Amino acid sequence: MTLTEGPEHLREECIYGIQRLLPLLEAFSLEIDGVKTDHDIEHIHRMRVASRRLRAALPLFVSCIPEKKYRQWMMEIQRITRALGDARDTDVQIAYIARLIKKRANGRRANNQAVSTLTVSEGDVETILLLQLQKKRSKLQAVVISALERLEKSGIIGEMRIFFQEQTDRTKRARKKLHPWGIPPVAAQRISLRLNALLAYEPWVHNPDAVTQHHSMRIAAKKLRYTIEVYAPVYRLSLKKFHVRIKKIQEILGDMHDCDVWIDTVMVMILKERSTVPNEGASGHQQVRLMSGYRHFLSERETERKKLHQRYVRYWNSLVRARIWDELKQTLTEGRKQKFRLLIQSEDAVRSSVSTLASQFSEGIGHSQKVTALALMIFDDLVHLHRLGAHERFLLECACSLHDIGWKFGQKGHAKNSAIMILSDENLLLDVIDRGIIAMISEAHRGKVHVDSDGMYSLLKPEERDTVMMLSALIRIADGLDYSHSGSIDSAHCTMYPDEVMIEISAIRDALAEIDRARQKGDLFTQVFNRRLVIG
Repeated sequence: MTLTEGPEHLREECIYGIQRLLPLLEAFSLEIDGVKTDHDIEHIHRMRVASRRLRAALPLFVSCIPEKKYRQWMMEIQRITRALGDARDTDVQIAYIARLIKKRANGRRANNQAVSTLTVSEGDVETILLLQLQKKRSKLQAVVISALERLEKSGIIGEMRIFFQEQTDRTKRARKKLHPWGIPPVAAQRISLRLNALLAYEPWVHNPDAVTQHHSMRIAAKKLRYTIEVYAPVYRLSLKKFHVRIKKIQEILGDMHDCDVWIDTVMVMILKERSTVPNEGASGHQQVRLMSGYRHFLSERETERKKLHQRYVRYWNSLVRARIWDELKQTLTEGRKQKFRLLIQSEDAVRSSVSTLASQFSEGIGHSQKVTALALMIFDDLVHLHRLGAHERFLLECACSLHDIGWKFGQKGHAKNSAIMILSDENLLLDVIDRGIIAMISEAHRGKVHVDSDGMYSLLKPEERDTVMMLSALIRIADGLDYSHSGSIDSAHCTMYPDEVMIEISAIRDALAEIDRARQKGDLFTQVFNRRLVIG
């Protein structure tokens, strides 16, 4: 489903996305002329940041953009981001060397020493590095100009601006009142997923030699920060507390990365210089001074890297002690603005909204009803095993009713598409946690189960995670029992034994394929309940 289907199909998620994307596009395009003139390095910096924000935000609303346009836009933005990134990194290095040279020159003046013109003949490491970087930057400017010309020739900025504006205008014309209830679950899942990616590098925080992991952690922090910026309007205080702390993480790791780049660069220069045959006389003396200068510069960068790492460890530990990540997770489920809160609804009202969503794939309603009936039979018979209550039974009912709606977009990836539809539907009368649980159960009905890698899973309490796993086990069996979508199996009743559970089925026609499939999908049941499953 995309915005291009007409005003009656406008989704609140997409309307929200356009409102976030349009300012990012304008911030990006505003810097083009300044980057071309190359008078102020801040134009490169601002355009690079804007391109990264746009590049991070576009995939969040990919379902709202025609596929062909999306691919073209992302390709061009990625290309210009790389060109801007190389130029900006070189600008940062040049600025750092320039400060060192200025500091040394000021020291000489303070000591009444003559300040000579910067030349390579002095054997001055900083001067050599500066001249090399300036030469490199000149070449990179040509690359940036070429990338900008390609970008302008592609016309994607104008195309994106027109597309976003058209959707904004169509939103104003649409008479249908939309609800924002589908935005918070999607926001919570995506922010949580980015947070999980950051926390995956936590084991490397205290290791000073984990250069590659620290660099990857910086990128993870950047992606988390940009995702928070996109969804900040959903939450009270716009998640500023967390944004500030993640930005500081990114900055310290960025400074560490700058040191790592310098260390690699100078080590290469040292190795190159060492491979050169020493000369005699003045040139040989200069070569010795140059090697000494390289080593001194390298030592200074290594010392600075060590200090930055110690600072990072202290800061990270302070965040852990403050339980900042637990607070962020709680805010994602409980800290929304009033506009994005859904009042508690009756089961009948929720069931009606589930039925409406299920009708989007009407061809699958018969199968979903059969799976629902079988799953609830199994649930009721095993109540003493799973010890879940009426609310969890209702969640299973909802998940079964919606597990195949992703078929609307075809068989491939339909389980994942079902979960996406459940999370983002603006009319489904379920709040964040219940939506997340239903979406994960629904997706688990097919293929291998990886709910623990879902961003929503990490937001659940331990008992809610157990619920997801148990209900996922039941829906898999029930879906297998209607494998052919023919309704062959009329009923399923369970008998519990100390080491196994037996499911006796009643079939109106041959159901060997269904029984075999249900046995295969009983793998999760055995894992969760630690009992062998027998079906016959």
